[in-house]
Amino acid sequence: MIQELRTYILDDTAIAAEIGTRFFPMKADQVDGTDPYAVYYFVNSTTEDTHSDSGLLRRDMLRINLHASTASAILDLAELFRTRLSNKRVALGSYDAHIVWESFANGYSDQDEIHDSAITLSITWS
Repeated sequence: MIQELRTYILDDTAIAAEIGTRFFPMKADQVDGTDPYAVYYFVNSTTEDTHSDSGLLRRDMLRINLHASTASAILDLAELFRTRLSNKRVALGSYDAHIVWESFANGYSDQDEIHDSAITLSITWS
């Protein structure tokens, strides 16, 4: 499901124009920070029995960290992600998914001199 979600996000032409393929699992290697990029990882995962013939539902909490050289670039990129991901019901490969935008936090690293933000998504799928 995570690869399908990555593809779904990068299929958005506005997001792809900003980050290209710089959307990495867990950590970003070989990135100098001059171009925007994103990193994604699972925060937690639970399974729920629906007590019906449809089986189990899986709920994943996913964090996407955005990185850019300016605060305005972060906010613009976050808005692109919000448009693509906020309260969406989508098919991700063979999975039906409901994506909920849970939170957004913004920050700045003095050491790295890069702006970052964290998007938290809740994804229920079966």
